[in-house]
Amino acid sequence: NPVTGVTTTINRINEPFPTRQDLLNFAVAGPLLGMVSSIFLLYVGLAITPNTKEALPFLPLVPISLLKMSTLASGLVDSVLGSGFVEGFQSESEGKLVPLSPFAIAGFYGMIVNALSMIPFGKTDGGRTATALFGRSGALSIGYLPVFASLYLITKYQDTTSATLFIPAFLYISTFQNEQELPCRNEVDEPDIFSSLIAGFAWFLMVLILTPV
Repeated sequence: NPVTGVTTTINRINEPFPTRQDLLNFAVAGPLLGMVSSIFLLYVGLAITPNTKEALPFLPLVPISLLKMSTLASGLVDSVLGSGFVEGFQSESEGKLVPLSPFAIAGFYGMIVNALSMIPFGKTDGGRTATALFGRSGALSIGYLPVFASLYLITKYQDTTSATLFIPAFLYISTFQNEQELPCRNEVDEPDIFSSLIAGFAWFLMVLILTPV
């Protein structure tokens, strides 16, 4: 991916899980932990970023358009550094750069990559989560939502960094992870309520992270 350097990872399941609960636990754990830890790292990185232009020569530079590709990231930047921090570097040039701590940059990219893996489509962790929660037929129907959402974002933000992120991600997932996961040995018993709420929270974070400003 031109934006992150990597779209996501493919972790194959060679044997079916005993129950949908086991599949859900496996699918949600990695991306959720990755997103939460990356958000924390982004926050810490922003907190230690000097709030002055004098720091410009000493810190890595990030395009403002890159930060705007995530509602959550933009909100954290405005909350921790103040809205005037980014506006101070804003100009008519779309590629205007803003200095950030390396921890903030690492947290930002980690957040994006883990959120991409929670997209509910095919054999992504998000697709496995949908299969565990709604069954195979339900997951197949839900899989159309990210397709239409991606096409909408690509069309709306076709000249921005967001399009550069979503186009390769959409092509990669639809090519290499478009099949459904192996059926569980027990497809009847549904996951418990608590695990379902955790999965819903993970999807909520995904939407906040991947929705542009």
